[in-house]
Amino acid sequence: MNGHHVIEDLIYLKNNHIVQDPNFTKGIEVLINLIKNAQHFFLGCFQEFFPLLENVFDDKSRVFFGPCAEHVRLPYNVCWFEFENIVQDVPITEDVPKRGLLVKEIDKNLIWVWTVNCSKIYKRWVVSPQQYFITIGKTISEHEMMRELVTSSLKKNGAPESVIHSYYDANIWPIPMINGMDVKTSQGLLKDDYRDLVAMNAALMLLNCKNIVSEDNRPPEKLNKKRNKNGKQELFTYKTLKLVLPTEVKNNDKEYLPSGTKVRIHLCRGHFKNYTKESPLFGRYTGLYWWEPHVRGDKNEGIVIKDYKITTTSENIN
Repeated sequence: MNGHHVIEDLIYLKNNHIVQDPNFTKGIEVLINLIKNAQHFFLGCFQEFFPLLENVFDDKSRVFFGPCAEHVRLPYNVCWFEFENIVQDVPITEDVPKRGLLVKEIDKNLIWVWTVNCSKIYKRWVVSPQQYFITIGKTISEHEMMRELVTSSLKKNGAPESVIHSYYDANIWPIPMINGMDVKTSQGLLKDDYRDLVAMNAALMLLNCKNIVSEDNRPPEKLNKKRNKNGKQELFTYKTLKLVLPTEVKNNDKEYLPSGTKVRIHLCRGHFKNYTKESPLFGRYTGLYWWEPHVRGDKNEGIVIKDYKITTTSENIN
């Protein structure tokens, strides 16, 4: 969608030395090259796709840990994820409707993330002054490379053993890109970027479902030839997510239950189902599947009313 704008704005940021820090400038160069070579995904609006997963993420959830880390794997070595964040009635200084994340896989349990956002007040894509290493399904102490990195980094800065060990139970390690950034500022940036990390976590959970596929949206070839001739960044092919139900599913209002079992009809939140070889879907499908919000049960047994916010149909995932 906006990958070409992101690169153009990052080049402007680098060439005009908006941030007077050599590490930051070098980091932007790396970021530009990675975005150029990444697979691009457009997730749509956060307020539309995230409610599908609100039963997985709650106030006690940790991104990429516990239930939020199950079946999570980056589909390509380097990915650019982009989504919209439409929030009503917020000050213009806090209104950041376009958001993006560059994600690189270091190993199967470790990813490197850098957020880039476009706010209404700046009217340009601006990179966060902080990157993140995130361990998936493990704490920092359980990941050998990260434990060594965190330990050496903190010791270099004179941190006592008690402070070093306090970081071991986390699974996110912030990497400030500006020299002299204090801990309070770093933690504040992590808080600001947390919604972006949640959105990425949700997207990766969906992408690892057998019935979620990505669909390529290619730019017009003539337009890219023209942009290339004029020295502009070409438009990228971007992927959108699409829900594909198994062909045996006739409707969504029934679910297999033990013989003779009847339950009252109720609204069921969207959720993941992991089918194994011992208990496959329809006797042959295995793997993780996403089940949309639907009505379940027998209406003759009564109706259960719950205060769920239901967002349904595959159009909300496209």
